[in-house]
Parts: sequence; structure tokens; C-alpha cells
Amino acid sequence: YCQVYIALLKFDFFFFIGFTVQFLVVVTGKSNIEIGLTAAAIPVTIGILLFAAYFTRHEVRVGMVAIIILYLGGLSYFIFKLSRIYNPIHKQDYMPVRKSLTAFTVLTILLIILTIINALVCMFNFDNGLKQHLQNHHRQDPDKDTVSYSLNDVKQAPIPSRMTID
Repeated sequence: YCQVYIALLKFDFFFFIGFTVQFLVVVTGKSNIEIGLTAAAIPVTIGILLFAAYFTRHEVRVGMVAIIILYLGGLSYFIFKLSRIYNPIHKQDYMPVRKSLTAFTVLTILLIILTIINALVCMFNFDNGLKQHLQNHHRQDPDKDTVSYSLNDVKQAPIPSRMTID
């Protein structure tokens, strides 16, 4: 489950950045404050996703609870943006990218829900050996003789020293 969770974090990053770039570049009628907050959300999101991966690998429960709360905040943000896209007052602001923003927003909402569920599953599975497995996996060097082949291991047919005509 935790490998799926890490993959979901990567998808979350892609869809959030896709939404944010479209919002910053194409949507008109935004205030400077809204532009600044949206642009500031990019490094904050990167930090959240990095900490999410770190807390999962090191089985930090308090950190995971904080991350899940931040996911819920992100979920509410995207639900708000989706409702704003279809708000009649702001209809003209979103018209050029309404379909693509809707697609990115809906996919991001679904991914955040899946990410929250998967984060909970990973957190409930803490102390079942994941941390030890990950720490031992990186420290152990596999025995070179059991995983590698050399040219001397393969028997070769004798090569004639001179050319002959049969």
C-alpha cells in the first residue's frame, strides 16, 4: 500500500501543478492577492508531498495526521475552485479553460480522496515492519557472487587458432 501511496503523491503533484499553471496563465480577472496565494501554493504543496513521503517512510504518526489534515484542506480548496468555475458571477473569468480546469479539478479531487484513504491504510500499518524493511534494504549490499555473472562463468567453445577450409 505504501508504494501505491508514493505513486499517488506523484500523481497529486502532476495534477495540482497542471491546475495551478492553467489557473495562473489563462484565467483572467484575478486579484494580485489571489495570484500571489496561488503561486505560493506551489512550493507549499511540494513541501507537503515531500514531508508526506518522509513521514510514511519513517512511520511518523503525528506527521501523517498533520499531512492528512492538510490533504483535507487541499480537498476543500479544489471543491471551492470547482464551485467557483461554475459560479455565474465568475463565468467569464474561467470560460477559456473551463473544460480543462474542470477535468484537472475533478481528477485532483478524486486523487486526493484516494491519497487520504491510502495514507490512512499506511498509517494503520505502521509498526508492521515497513520501517525496518526500508532501512535494511538501503544498507545491505547484495552478495556480488549471487547476483552477477562474469564471462568466466560461461563455458565457451574452443576457438580455432587458424582458419581452416573444410
